[in-house]
Amino acid sequence: MLTPELPFERAARERLGEPLFRYMQGLPADAFGDENDANHLALRRFRLLPRVLQGNESIDTHITLLNQTWAAPIGVGAFAGDRIFHEEGLLPIARACKRLQLPLVISEETVTPLAQIGAEYDRCWLQLRAAGEVARIKALIDQAAESHFKAIVLTVLAPVHPVAGLQPGGFSVGDALKQRGWHTIGGTQPGVEPLPAFPVWRWQQIDEVATHCADRGLPLLLKGVLHHDDAAPAAAHGVSGLIASNIGLRQSARWVTPVDQLPDLQAVTRLPLLLDGGIRSGSDAVVARCLGATLSLSVRPVITALVTGGETAVFDLLSGWINAISAISHWCGVSDMSALNGSFVTEARD
Repeated sequence: MLTPELPFERAARERLGEPLFRYMQGLPADAFGDENDANHLALRRFRLLPRVLQGNESIDTHITLLNQTWAAPIGVGAFAGDRIFHEEGLLPIARACKRLQLPLVISEETVTPLAQIGAEYDRCWLQLRAAGEVARIKALIDQAAESHFKAIVLTVLAPVHPVAGLQPGGFSVGDALKQRGWHTIGGTQPGVEPLPAFPVWRWQQIDEVATHCADRGLPLLLKGVLHHDDAAPAAAHGVSGLIASNIGLRQSARWVTPVDQLPDLQAVTRLPLLLDGGIRSGSDAVVARCLGATLSLSVRPVITALVTGGETAVFDLLSGWINAISAISHWCGVSDMSALNGSFVTEARD
């Protein structure tokens, strides 16, 4: 099965150039050639089962997550070096998400300042790397609270690449930022803040971060959780939600896909589960919801829209996905997102 092109892919490839485009695709060193996106292919295995004669007159796509209401079970994930992709950075995405009332995750490797992002859209989440001193994380959490952010995401899978020269697609965002003299939200010098490879974080550090988040009124989500033994104790350590993610297969093409792990995670935790990876359409988000994901995050299609057409293209892409979620869910015979479950999906036999 071939993975279809991303929206705006050809135009984005032209504008970004091959090295940066391949970085955006996230091709790891152990992928072969233009290996297809396993995350997306895992989602495409599933087919939706429509339900007829249910008599539902309307459909409400809104969901509630972390005591916040969102327009649909879809959001935009984090990416690094935003101003490399667009002169305004991710601000056009923030404006589109504000208009649509969708969550937007901001990477600590973003160049646009936190206060500027918060002034544009005050319902963002800040994503931090679980590496280095906890004091660094606490200071960034404080900045997020001051900028009216609504949640903290902590990346616990491969937050720092342990081997130099193996960046996705062979492109170094850190070097690109240094060349431009730009520093990130999480850094104090040009480039990406250097952090220890093979960080030795354990649940003790998560406890400390979760307590600090709670003191600031910010829920904490752990991103990169794929094994049930990592998911089971999370709630007891102050975690409010888990993001099933293999970090876009950027570190290795051999990681298991998050959609395949959703049942394993659901079996051991009642925390909200989010899906990160492979979402390229509204129907993908509906499948993920049926499989147990409260909300799905998408990144690469949104970047290609940003590169090609700025806020207008991003808005059109995401609003089109919301419309698809509405139509497909209605055809499944449900009136709201909470009614979607595993009975609406089946694995394809082809």
